[in-house]
Order: sequence, then structure tokens, then C-alpha cells
Amino acid sequence: MRRHLHIFAGFCVAVICLYFAFRGIALRDVWESLKQATPGPIYLALCLYLIDFGLRSQRWSILIKPVAPIAAYRLFGVMMIGFLANNILPFRMGELVRAHTCGVKFQISRTASLGTILLERLCDTLSFLTTFLVASYFFPFPSYMKTGAWLLGGTCIAVILGLLAVHHREDTFRAILEWSPLPEPWKRRLHELTTHFIHSTSGITQPALILEAMAYSLVIWVIEGTFLFLLAHAFGVALSYASSFFFLFALGLSVTLPQAPGFVGTFELFGVTALGLLGIPKNQGLPLVLAVHGLQFLFVGVVGSLALWKEGVSLRNLTP
Repeated sequence: MRRHLHIFAGFCVAVICLYFAFRGIALRDVWESLKQATPGPIYLALCLYLIDFGLRSQRWSILIKPVAPIAAYRLFGVMMIGFLANNILPFRMGELVRAHTCGVKFQISRTASLGTILLERLCDTLSFLTTFLVASYFFPFPSYMKTGAWLLGGTCIAVILGLLAVHHREDTFRAILEWSPLPEPWKRRLHELTTHFIHSTSGITQPALILEAMAYSLVIWVIEGTFLFLLAHAFGVALSYASSFFFLFALGLSVTLPQAPGFVGTFELFGVTALGLLGIPKNQGLPLVLAVHGLQFLFVGVVGSLALWKEGVSLRNLTP
């Protein structure tokens, strides 16, 4: 029942956002714009996208070191299964699928795996906000984007401070747990879960490890911006390289909101809104946004499905 409510809520969000994204645009015009794309930049963009995911698996390998030394190439398929699940399940539940798959494959705690994914998301958020700060020197961001950036930054800092407090006050936490009136089986289970989680996020206390992961994150976001720049030129949209990072921030902000599977709706609405602020009309912007979303969806779908086949598992068995 709960899963059905999530799907229904995500569907409602998608329908509302798609209505505003497509309002005033003829589907025939969108299709004609998509057919006029230049293939060369698209092929180059997809090659960059593959490199992007390779770097993401390398970064995860760095962050998971405190739990287990796992090579990046072994994590790549697990990571792609998680991204595939995000395209099918609402509210980024693919992260749970990814943690479960990682735990089963490498015989580590799923809680520990989830902790490393949390560190990864923190690195992504900090790098994402860095691109925002740089882009803000060149473009007047609207108030709602600035508000979103402040909220993301505040949440990120709060999580980091919380993790540092847990690591520096671990004994206090355990003492409180022992003193609590919870039944003994609950205490043992909570003790086990928190031990795995604290161990998996210990990288937050290792500056060298975090700096290395952050360096990868910044390169990843530069590649993401370049990907958008190439696709814009493939579809004849006059988007400068600097403007592509404004576009990137809007799309990145869209996927942080409650949403439908695959970020359908929010992605399109935020995308055309950002391009409109850059002076690009909707009849040019919407085909580009659809192309970006479609290529990303197709890439993750194909590579993620191959990863599922290689692991010999079904996504249906992995969904919560």
C-alpha cells in the first residue's frame, strides 16, 4: 500500500510538471526539432557520459575503503543497477537498491554500504554548490534557485556536523543506548546498525580521503556541464559553455525534489525554465531538455540492464 502511494504521488508530480513544461508547444514541432540533431556532438557527449560514470565508480571505491577495499570496476555494475532503479522507482529509492546489491555482492553490511553512498551524495552536493557559486558570478540566478541552493547547503552542513558529532561522541551515544529502556534485542540490533554506519562514514574524519573524493566530484560535474554544452550544439541551441553550468544547476536542483521515477516532469519543467531565463525560447529549449533526459535515461537503462544480466539478478527481486 505504501509503495502504491509513493508511485501515485510521484505520478501526480510528473503530470503537473509536464503540463507546465509542454504548455503552448506542439508535439509535432518538438519532433521536427529532435530529427534535425547533428549526430557528432551526441556521440562525443555519450562517450563523456561513460567516462563520468567510470569516475563515479572510482570515487565510490575511495569512499568505501574504510569498509572494504573494492576496485572501481567491481563497483561499476552495482552502481549502474542503482541508477537504473532510480529510473524506475520514485523518490530516489534506487539508493536503497544499490546499498542492498552492494551488501549482497561483497558480503558487507547494507547499512555500511548506505553510509558510503551518503558520503558520496555529500561530495556531490558540495561540488554541485561549488558550480553554483562559480556560475552565480556570471548569471543572475532567480530567487527560488538561490533559496534552493541555501537549503541544500544548510542541509549538507547539518549532515556533516551530525556525522562528525557521532564520530567524536560515539561512546556517549552507546552509553545512552545502553541506558535506554528499549528491549535488549532492539538494543543489540541498533548497536549493530550504528556500528556499521559509523564505520562506513569514518571517511568524513579523514581529510585526505575526502579531498580525493571531492576532486573526483568536481571533475564529474565539469563533465556533466560539458555533456549539456555538446548536446545543446547538437540541437542548434545557442548555449555558451558558461551558460551550460547554469542549465546544469537547474537540472540538478530538479532531481533533489520529491518526484516520479526517472525524474520525469520535474526535470523537464526546471530545464525549460532555466533555458527560458537564458533567453532560449521554449520551442528550442524543450526539445533539448527532452533529448538530454532521454539520452541519460537510455544510457542508464542499457548499461544498468547489462549489469543486471551480468549479476544474474532481477530488478523485481531488488526493489523494496
